[in-house]
Amino acid sequence: MSAQNGEKEKESKKERKNGGKAGKKGGRGGYVLFGAALFLTVVLVLAGMWLQATWSEAYELVPPGTQAGEAAGGDEPVPLPEVMNILLLGLDSREASAMRADTIMLLSLNNRNNEINIISIPRDMRVEIPGRGKDKINHAYVFGGVALTREVVERFLGIKVDYYMTTEFEGFKNIIDLLGGIELEVESKMRYYGIDVTIELDPGLQRLDGEKALQYVRFRNDGEGDLGRVRRQQKFLKALLEELIALRNVLKFHRILPELVQNMKTDLELGQAILLANRLKGVDIAEINTFTLPGRVGSVQGISYVLPREEEIRELVERYIKGNVDGAEDEKEQ
Repeated sequence: MSAQNGEKEKESKKERKNGGKAGKKGGRGGYVLFGAALFLTVVLVLAGMWLQATWSEAYELVPPGTQAGEAAGGDEPVPLPEVMNILLLGLDSREASAMRADTIMLLSLNNRNNEINIISIPRDMRVEIPGRGKDKINHAYVFGGVALTREVVERFLGIKVDYYMTTEFEGFKNIIDLLGGIELEVESKMRYYGIDVTIELDPGLQRLDGEKALQYVRFRNDGEGDLGRVRRQQKFLKALLEELIALRNVLKFHRILPELVQNMKTDLELGQAILLANRLKGVDIAEINTFTLPGRVGSVQGISYVLPREEEIRELVERYIKGNVDGAEDEKEQ
């Protein structure tokens, strides 16, 4: 019996010894796991702070005050509306004293029918500008910046503009270069030699750097004039979106974002911008619809305008901006 008790005592000591070692190993493993989790938390917090600080350089509210995305009395961002209209303005900074909106587009996202539409407004379209009378729509930016341009677009189309984004053409060249250029089919030979701009593009599929891309979206010296330029800008924007969501460029996000915010302004909050990016990332670019507000080139008191075809514009707005498709469906049934 005493011999058996001695053996049991030895086994018990051995188990306690082994258990103690396992406990120490488990303890060390727990410390490592905790340290890794703490490190990851710190990294995420710092990344969030960097993201917020970087985005704040681009965030800018404009009158008349509270916009659709501001939470009343809270810090939480308001979810994006079901039908969201974003006014996109491309600004030409060559004349700082009278900067004009060289490109005017409306990005309309409809979560009800999952449509994404880009509607271009010709910069020479003749519209009513409050306090100024009838004038070219791009002059609204000269008279009153984003606020007046927004008001003019809302009144002209009978819609609500939820957010805006502006970018300066000269600044966006660096963004294109960071992306590695944009692949585009240049339709024809393009040549223009002006005082402050030179355009030299040859036809064919090619990857345009920032300077060449800027030449492409500016060119208007052909038979199509401003309407041809609008069509090319739409084509370019779709190609740009495709490049932005490409994996190779997602990995450059930390380099692209600071350059982007230096050359843009928006009233989209960071949380809303992230929601918008998530909405766009799975989109087939080919399925994005592009339109130009219909009009005809004409002259009023010796000044050349694009005169709006108001009935056609109302139909386009109802169907592709407001998302009212009932009328279109009724016509199909008949």
